[in-house]
Amino acid sequence: MSIPRIMIGGTHSGVGKTSVTLAIMAGLTKAGLRVGGYKVGPDYIDPSYHMVATTRASHNLDEWMMGKDACLWLFEKTSQGCDIAVIEGVMGLFDGISSMTDEGSSAAIAKLLKMPVILVVDAGKMARSTAAMIKGYQTLDPDIHICGVILNKVAGKSHLALLTEAVEAYNHIPVLGMIFKNENIMIPERHLGLKTASENEELHNCLKRLEDCCMNIDLDQIMIHAKTAQKDSFSVQEFNIIPAALPQEPIRIAYAYDRAFQFYYQANLDFLKDCGAELIAFSPLEDTTLPENIDGFYFCGGFPEVYAKEIKENQDMRTLIKQAIKEGIPTYAECGGLIYLAESVKSLDGQVCPMLGIIPGQIEMTKKLVNFGYCENQMLDDCFLGLKGEQFRGHEFHYSQWNGEGVAAIHRSVKKRRGQERDEGYCFNNVLASYVHCHFLSYSQRAKRFLAKAQDFQQLQQREGQVYD
Repeated sequence: MSIPRIMIGGTHSGVGKTSVTLAIMAGLTKAGLRVGGYKVGPDYIDPSYHMVATTRASHNLDEWMMGKDACLWLFEKTSQGCDIAVIEGVMGLFDGISSMTDEGSSAAIAKLLKMPVILVVDAGKMARSTAAMIKGYQTLDPDIHICGVILNKVAGKSHLALLTEAVEAYNHIPVLGMIFKNENIMIPERHLGLKTASENEELHNCLKRLEDCCMNIDLDQIMIHAKTAQKDSFSVQEFNIIPAALPQEPIRIAYAYDRAFQFYYQANLDFLKDCGAELIAFSPLEDTTLPENIDGFYFCGGFPEVYAKEIKENQDMRTLIKQAIKEGIPTYAECGGLIYLAESVKSLDGQVCPMLGIIPGQIEMTKKLVNFGYCENQMLDDCFLGLKGEQFRGHEFHYSQWNGEGVAAIHRSVKKRRGQERDEGYCFNNVLASYVHCHFLSYSQRAKRFLAKAQDFQQLQQREGQVYD
């Protein structure tokens, strides 16, 4: 592992990590470098922005959910051919699932990949106190090397002079850049966080403004620091979970991808392809026909509740999907996918729109997050995607609840922080739907069984076609 790499960490959530990360990625890409983008933790939206800034797929590195070996394997595999990897942190640098360890934090990934950290500081209402804050981050964990800071929301040149003098005198690290307070580079948000890249019509203009911010960020020094990342002897062969034997005929998986469905881990899609799948994107919102000769459905998270009216109006697609599922096509759905498969969704103002009706019960939108966070999950029974007693780690993030929860539940889910336990998800015959997002590198058997079931369906369809002919 010799690729130059750097982490963009923050003192806290909302400090401007995403804006600074995008500015650096866009600036390095504009300079002609091949930039690999990464995001610490389970977030889906930030990687979609990384991809626009770097023109390359961005990947999540989640040590708690995936495990250390999977993170190393994924980074080594996907960083090949890059000139530099830029890793955006999550929350504050040391924030994770524990108050006493760095488990699940940006700091844990920084140590795992043996790379320096640039600390983003919101200096909007501070001067000399900025140095005191940075000093705390420098001393909490001696294994974390903070190589410099980037100051956000700087009021002006005189403010910058005060900040720079204090930081360099007390912290003995350089100010590698700054961003003046500027509402024009803020990315619009919605109830699930930032707007996704495809929804943000101003994204390219925003990136252009962020590129301009690079005039105040020393990209050359960032590259120099990135090259100080320590080499590691980890080999991709040490965590090779890709099957040695692949199916002779590609297994065609139709996966929903449009404004309503976007929350896929890139590594999940890549892993399915590595295992012999041919992935065909389709739009439940806009398409009126399904891709031909498909062997499975994969519905990810997203915002089907936001586009409920359009989903209702696309009667042709709803009918085709329902028919295919009733005919036995293997179907895996997460979060937004569960919402789509339910009978209906009820908005905060009481309006009810029909969904597919594959799963009993109604989805009710909520003002607050429900069952938010990391969870330990155990299979309650054997099914086409798992065996009773198998365990895996996952994550939930949704402002809704399903009033049919507990009917044909398939997972026993325990929240990592609070210890709350509930039976969740739905599994019946060829359908498994759940609020839990699963990373296939942490539970590879789910993906492999999904494809095996899809292959069985493919072969059944071929036999029935031969009989018909």
